[in-house]
Amino acid sequence: MRRFLVVLIALLGIPLTAAGPLDLKPSVIVYPFTATTSTINREASSQLATIIATQMAATGRVTVIPPPPGTERKDYLAVARAQNAEYYIAGFMSPLGDGVSVVEQVVSTTSGIVVSSNTSQLTTYADAAGQGEQLALIVSRHANRALASIGTPPPAASPTAAPTAEAQANLNRLFSRRKKPAASPTPAPSAKPVAVATAAAAALVNVTSPPVPATPAPGRQSSLAILTLGGSATTVLRDAATERIATRAHADRSTTVTAACAEHPRLAVLSGFLIVKPNAAYGSRASLALFASDCRGRTLWNRSFNSSAGGAQSAQLATQRVVDAAVLAYLSAPSAPRS
Repeated sequence: MRRFLVVLIALLGIPLTAAGPLDLKPSVIVYPFTATTSTINREASSQLATIIATQMAATGRVTVIPPPPGTERKDYLAVARAQNAEYYIAGFMSPLGDGVSVVEQVVSTTSGIVVSSNTSQLTTYADAAGQGEQLALIVSRHANRALASIGTPPPAASPTAAPTAEAQANLNRLFSRRKKPAASPTPAPSAKPVAVATAAAAALVNVTSPPVPATPAPGRQSSLAILTLGGSATTVLRDAATERIATRAHADRSTTVTAACAEHPRLAVLSGFLIVKPNAAYGSRASLALFASDCRGRTLWNRSFNSSAGGAQSAQLATQRVVDAAVLAYLSAPSAPRS
Protein backbone atom coordinates (compact mmCIF):
# COMPACT_ATOMS: atom_id res chain seq x y z
CA MET A 1 0.00 0.00 0.00
CA ARG A 2 2.82 2.37 0.88
CA ARG A 3 4.64 1.65 -2.40
CA PHE A 4 1.40 2.18 -4.35
CA LEU A 5 0.91 5.55 -2.64
CA VAL A 6 4.46 6.63 -3.50
CA VAL A 7 4.08 5.63 -7.17
CA LEU A 8 0.68 7.35 -7.43
CA ILE A 9 2.04 10.58 -5.96
CA ALA A 10 5.01 10.50 -8.32
CA LEU A 11 2.77 10.00 -11.36
CA LEU A 12 0.46 12.82 -10.35
CA GLY A 13 3.37 15.14 -9.63
CA ILE A 14 2.08 16.14 -6.22
CA PRO A 15 4.80 17.95 -4.25
CA LEU A 16 5.43 16.73 -0.72
CA THR A 17 6.65 18.67 2.28
CA ALA A 18 8.36 17.19 5.29
CA ALA A 19 5.48 17.98 7.59
CA GLY A 20 2.78 17.37 5.01
CA PRO A 21 -0.46 15.52 5.70
CA LEU A 22 0.76 12.50 3.66
CA ASP A 23 3.55 11.74 6.13
CA LEU A 24 3.19 8.25 7.53
CA LYS A 25 2.87 7.76 11.29
CA PRO A 26 4.49 4.37 11.88
CA SER A 27 3.62 2.09 14.79
CA VAL A 28 6.36 0.83 17.10
CA ILE A 29 6.79 -1.39 20.16
CA VAL A 30 9.46 -0.58 22.77
CA TYR A 31 10.54 -3.78 24.52
CA PRO A 32 12.33 -3.85 27.90
CA PHE A 33 16.10 -3.61 27.54
CA THR A 34 18.18 -6.68 28.38
CA ALA A 35 20.49 -6.19 31.37
CA THR A 36 24.01 -7.51 30.83
CA THR A 37 24.72 -7.86 34.55
CA SER A 38 22.81 -8.83 37.68
CA THR A 39 23.85 -5.60 39.44
CA ILE A 40 21.14 -3.72 37.53
CA ASN A 41 17.72 -3.56 39.18
CA ARG A 42 15.57 -6.19 37.46
CA GLU A 43 12.76 -3.67 36.93
CA ALA A 44 15.05 -1.00 35.51
CA SER A 45 14.86 -2.29 31.94
CA SER A 46 11.07 -2.04 31.92
CA GLN A 47 11.11 1.40 33.53
CA LEU A 48 13.63 2.71 31.02
CA ALA A 49 11.52 1.35 28.15
CA THR A 50 8.48 3.09 29.65
CA ILE A 51 10.31 6.44 29.81
CA ILE A 52 11.43 6.15 26.19
CA ALA A 53 8.03 4.93 24.93
CA THR A 54 6.20 7.74 26.73
CA GLN A 55 8.39 10.43 25.22
CA MET A 56 8.19 8.83 21.75
CA ALA A 57 4.39 8.96 21.91
CA ALA A 58 4.50 12.56 23.15
CA THR A 59 6.26 13.70 19.97
CA GLY A 60 3.22 12.74 17.87
CA ARG A 61 5.52 11.29 15.18
CA VAL A 62 4.82 7.62 15.95
CA THR A 63 2.11 5.39 17.40
CA VAL A 64 3.44 3.43 20.37
CA ILE A 65 1.96 -0.04 21.00
CA PRO A 66 2.48 -1.52 24.49
CA PRO A 67 4.42 -4.81 24.43
CA PRO A 68 2.52 -7.87 25.66
CA PRO A 69 3.79 -8.74 29.17
CA GLY A 70 6.22 -11.63 29.40
CA THR A 71 7.38 -11.51 25.77
CA GLU A 72 10.77 -13.22 25.41
CA ARG A 73 13.53 -11.74 23.29
CA LYS A 74 13.42 -14.59 20.77
CA ASP A 75 9.76 -13.74 20.08
CA TYR A 76 10.16 -9.97 19.66
CA LEU A 77 9.80 -10.00 15.87
CA ALA A 78 6.89 -12.44 15.73
CA VAL A 79 4.98 -10.64 18.48
CA ALA A 80 5.58 -7.21 16.88
CA ARG A 81 4.21 -8.50 13.58
CA ALA A 82 1.21 -10.03 15.34
CA GLN A 83 0.54 -6.63 16.95
CA ASN A 84 0.73 -4.94 13.49
CA ALA A 85 3.76 -2.90 14.56
CA GLU A 86 5.99 -1.70 11.73
CA TYR A 87 9.04 -1.38 13.99
CA TYR A 88 10.24 -2.52 17.36
CA ILE A 89 12.98 -1.18 19.63
CA ALA A 90 15.10 -3.38 21.87
CA GLY A 91 18.65 -3.39 23.17
CA PHE A 92 21.00 -3.93 26.05
CA MET A 93 21.96 -1.95 29.16
CA SER A 94 25.12 -2.09 31.28
CA PRO A 95 26.10 -0.15 34.43
CA LEU A 96 28.39 2.80 33.84
CA GLY A 97 29.31 5.08 36.75
CA ASP A 98 26.16 6.65 38.18
CA GLY A 99 24.07 5.64 35.16
CA VAL A 100 24.00 3.08 32.39
CA SER A 101 25.29 2.50 28.89
CA VAL A 102 22.44 1.55 26.55
CA VAL A 103 22.57 -0.04 23.10
CA GLU A 104 19.37 0.86 21.22
CA GLN A 105 18.36 -1.13 18.13
CA VAL A 106 15.51 -0.16 15.79
CA VAL A 107 14.23 -3.18 13.85
CA SER A 108 11.89 -3.13 10.84
CA THR A 109 9.27 -5.86 11.12
CA THR A 110 8.96 -5.93 7.34
CA SER A 111 12.53 -7.08 6.78
CA GLY A 112 13.44 -8.25 10.27
CA ILE A 113 16.76 -6.40 10.14
CA VAL A 114 18.21 -3.63 12.31
CA VAL A 115 17.74 -0.32 10.49
CA SER A 116 19.44 1.80 13.16
CA SER A 117 21.71 1.12 16.13
CA ASN A 118 23.00 3.60 18.67
CA THR A 119 24.91 3.50 21.96
CA SER A 120 24.09 6.12 24.61
CA GLN A 121 25.20 6.90 28.14
CA LEU A 122 22.27 7.82 30.40
CA THR A 123 22.63 9.45 33.80
CA THR A 124 19.46 11.52 34.27
CA TYR A 125 15.77 11.24 33.41
CA ALA A 126 16.34 14.06 30.92
CA ASP A 127 18.87 11.85 29.10
CA ALA A 128 16.36 9.01 28.90
CA ALA A 129 13.58 11.31 27.68
CA GLY A 130 15.91 12.70 25.02
CA GLN A 131 16.39 9.19 23.67
CA GLY A 132 12.65 8.92 23.16
CA GLU A 133 12.62 12.05 20.98
CA GLN A 134 15.61 10.84 18.97
CA LEU A 135 14.22 7.33 18.41
CA ALA A 136 10.84 8.73 17.34
CA LEU A 137 12.61 10.86 14.73
CA ILE A 138 14.67 7.89 13.49
CA VAL A 139 11.59 5.67 13.10
CA SER A 140 9.55 8.42 11.44
CA ARG A 141 12.30 9.25 8.94
CA HIS A 142 12.85 5.61 8.03
CA ALA A 143 9.12 5.04 7.51
CA ASN A 144 8.85 8.16 5.32
CA ARG A 145 12.13 7.71 3.42
CA ALA A 146 10.35 6.79 0.15
CA LEU A 147 8.07 9.82 0.32
CA ALA A 148 10.95 12.09 1.26
CA SER A 149 12.93 11.03 -1.81
CA ILE A 150 10.16 12.42 -4.04
CA GLY A 151 9.77 15.84 -2.47
CA THR A 152 11.42 17.91 0.20
CA PRO A 153 13.54 15.88 2.65
CA PRO A 154 12.62 15.92 6.33
CA PRO A 155 14.07 18.83 8.32
CA ALA A 156 17.13 18.38 10.47
CA ALA A 157 16.46 17.42 14.06
CA SER A 158 15.74 20.43 16.21
CA PRO A 159 18.16 20.86 19.10
CA THR A 160 16.74 19.82 22.45
CA ALA A 161 16.68 22.55 25.03
CA ALA A 162 19.18 21.96 27.82
CA PRO A 163 17.44 20.95 31.07
CA THR A 164 17.75 23.17 34.09
CA ALA A 165 19.98 22.21 37.00
CA GLU A 166 17.00 21.09 39.05
CA ALA A 167 15.99 18.68 36.28
CA GLN A 168 19.15 16.62 36.56
CA ALA A 169 17.47 13.82 38.48
CA ASN A 170 20.06 11.05 38.75
CA LEU A 171 19.15 7.58 37.53
CA ASN A 172 21.61 5.65 39.68
CA ARG A 173 18.82 4.69 42.09
CA LEU A 174 16.79 3.32 39.23
CA PHE A 175 19.59 1.28 37.70
CA SER A 176 21.13 -0.22 40.85
CA ARG A 177 19.85 -2.66 43.39
CA ARG A 178 18.47 -0.88 46.44
CA LYS A 179 18.46 -1.87 50.07
CA LYS A 180 15.16 -1.71 51.86
CA PRO A 181 14.81 1.63 53.66
CA ALA A 182 14.60 1.67 57.43
CA ALA A 183 11.08 1.52 58.75
CA SER A 184 9.58 4.91 59.41
CA PRO A 185 6.04 4.99 60.78
CA THR A 186 3.59 7.01 58.75
CA PRO A 187 0.19 7.95 60.21
CA ALA A 188 -2.57 6.05 58.47
CA PRO A 189 -5.17 8.25 56.77
CA SER A 190 -8.56 8.49 58.33
CA ALA A 191 -10.33 7.94 55.02
CA LYS A 192 -12.12 4.62 54.48
CA PRO A 193 -10.74 2.13 51.88
CA VAL A 194 -11.88 2.70 48.34
CA ALA A 195 -14.01 -0.22 47.20
CA VAL A 196 -14.01 0.01 43.42
CA ALA A 197 -11.78 1.41 40.68
CA THR A 198 -14.09 4.28 39.78
CA ALA A 199 -14.27 5.34 43.41
CA ALA A 200 -10.47 5.24 43.60
CA ALA A 201 -10.23 7.60 40.66
CA ALA A 202 -12.74 9.99 42.19
CA ALA A 203 -10.95 9.97 45.53
CA LEU A 204 -7.67 10.82 43.84
CA VAL A 205 -9.08 13.70 41.81
CA ASN A 206 -10.84 15.28 44.83
CA VAL A 207 -8.52 17.50 46.83
CA THR A 208 -8.63 18.52 50.46
CA SER A 209 -7.45 22.06 49.75
CA PRO A 210 -9.79 24.64 48.14
CA PRO A 211 -10.75 23.39 44.65
CA VAL A 212 -9.09 24.87 41.60
CA PRO A 213 -11.22 25.51 38.48
CA ALA A 214 -10.55 22.81 35.89
CA THR A 215 -10.69 25.27 32.99
CA PRO A 216 -9.68 28.89 32.45
CA ALA A 217 -12.19 31.71 32.53
CA PRO A 218 -14.94 31.57 29.86
CA GLY A 219 -13.75 32.61 26.42
CA ARG A 220 -10.11 31.88 27.24
CA GLN A 221 -8.37 28.74 26.05
CA SER A 222 -5.60 27.20 28.12
CA SER A 223 -2.03 27.60 26.92
CA LEU A 224 -1.18 24.23 28.52
CA ALA A 225 -2.20 20.70 27.54
CA ILE A 226 -1.66 17.41 29.36
CA LEU A 227 -1.31 13.99 27.70
CA THR A 228 -2.48 10.87 29.51
CA LEU A 229 0.37 9.64 31.69
CA GLY A 230 2.21 6.48 30.76
CA GLY A 231 4.00 4.11 33.11
CA SER A 232 3.45 0.84 34.91
CA ALA A 233 0.83 2.21 37.33
CA THR A 234 -2.73 0.97 36.87
CA THR A 235 -4.95 2.63 34.29
CA VAL A 236 -7.16 3.99 37.09
CA LEU A 237 -4.24 5.68 38.87
CA ARG A 238 -2.72 7.06 35.65
CA ASP A 239 -6.03 8.47 34.42
CA ALA A 240 -6.88 10.00 37.79
CA ALA A 241 -3.37 11.48 38.10
CA THR A 242 -3.70 12.98 34.61
CA GLU A 243 -7.04 14.56 35.54
CA ARG A 244 -5.54 15.94 38.76
CA ILE A 245 -2.69 17.57 36.84
CA ALA A 246 -5.18 19.05 34.36
CA THR A 247 -7.25 20.47 37.22
CA ARG A 248 -4.42 22.00 39.21
CA ALA A 249 -2.42 23.29 36.23
CA HIS A 250 -5.48 24.57 34.30
CA ALA A 251 -4.48 22.37 31.35
CA ASP A 252 -6.59 20.85 28.59
CA ARG A 253 -6.40 17.06 28.20
CA SER A 254 -5.28 15.74 24.84
CA THR A 255 -4.07 12.51 23.22
CA THR A 256 -0.91 13.68 21.39
CA VAL A 257 1.23 16.76 20.98
CA THR A 258 -0.05 17.09 17.41
CA ALA A 259 -3.68 17.03 18.52
CA ALA A 260 -3.04 19.47 21.36
CA CYS A 261 -1.29 22.00 19.15
CA ALA A 262 -3.80 21.65 16.30
CA GLU A 263 -6.50 23.24 18.47
CA HIS A 264 -4.52 26.44 19.10
CA PRO A 265 -0.91 27.41 20.00
CA ARG A 266 0.38 26.05 23.30
CA LEU A 267 3.14 27.34 25.51
CA ALA A 268 3.76 23.78 26.65
CA VAL A 269 2.38 20.25 26.46
CA LEU A 270 2.82 18.22 29.64
CA SER A 271 3.45 14.47 29.64
CA GLY A 272 5.09 11.91 31.87
CA PHE A 273 5.07 8.47 33.39
CA LEU A 274 3.80 7.18 36.72
CA ILE A 275 5.06 4.16 38.64
CA VAL A 276 3.37 3.00 41.86
CA LYS A 277 4.74 0.02 43.79
CA PRO A 278 4.27 -1.52 47.23
CA ASN A 279 6.85 -0.40 49.78
CA ALA A 280 7.96 -2.53 52.73
CA ALA A 281 8.57 0.42 55.03
CA TYR A 282 5.39 2.31 54.12
CA GLY A 283 2.40 1.17 52.11
CA SER A 284 3.04 2.40 48.57
CA ARG A 285 5.68 4.48 46.81
CA ALA A 286 4.81 6.60 43.78
CA SER A 287 7.33 7.94 41.26
CA LEU A 288 6.38 10.55 38.67
CA ALA A 289 8.54 12.01 35.90
CA LEU A 290 6.86 15.11 34.44
CA PHE A 291 7.93 16.70 31.15
CA ALA A 292 6.98 19.95 29.42
CA SER A 293 7.54 20.10 25.65
CA ASP A 294 6.77 22.68 22.99
CA CYS A 295 4.68 21.98 19.89
CA ARG A 296 7.79 20.86 18.02
CA GLY A 297 8.46 18.13 20.56
CA ARG A 298 11.45 19.80 22.23
CA THR A 299 11.74 19.25 25.99
CA LEU A 300 11.52 22.58 27.83
CA TRP A 301 11.36 21.40 31.47
CA ASN A 302 11.42 18.11 33.33
CA ARG A 303 11.79 16.75 36.84
CA SER A 304 11.17 13.51 38.71
CA PHE A 305 9.39 13.14 42.05
CA ASN A 306 8.84 10.43 44.65
CA SER A 307 6.34 10.13 47.49
CA SER A 308 5.19 7.42 49.90
CA ALA A 309 2.04 6.82 51.90
CA GLY A 310 0.65 4.21 54.24
CA GLY A 311 -2.77 2.94 55.14
CA ALA A 312 -5.60 1.32 53.24
CA GLN A 313 -5.47 3.93 50.46
CA SER A 314 -1.68 4.12 50.22
CA ALA A 315 -1.51 3.90 46.41
CA GLN A 316 -4.04 6.70 45.91
CA LEU A 317 -2.50 8.91 48.60
CA ALA A 318 1.07 8.42 47.35
CA THR A 319 -0.05 9.25 43.81
CA GLN A 320 -1.94 12.33 44.99
CA ARG A 321 1.10 13.60 46.89
CA VAL A 322 3.56 13.04 44.04
CA VAL A 323 1.22 14.76 41.54
CA ASP A 324 0.77 17.77 43.81
CA ALA A 325 4.54 18.05 44.30
CA ALA A 326 5.17 17.87 40.54
CA VAL A 327 2.53 20.47 39.64
CA LEU A 328 3.70 22.84 42.39
CA ALA A 329 7.31 22.54 41.21
CA TYR A 330 6.31 23.19 37.61
CA LEU A 331 4.13 26.20 38.39
CA SER A 332 6.82 27.63 40.70
CA ALA A 333 9.76 27.19 38.30
CA PRO A 334 10.79 30.60 36.86
CA SER A 335 11.77 29.12 33.50
CA ALA A 336 8.79 26.80 33.08
CA PRO A 337 6.30 27.93 30.37
CA ARG A 338 2.76 28.11 31.74
CA SER A 339 -0.50 29.96 31.35
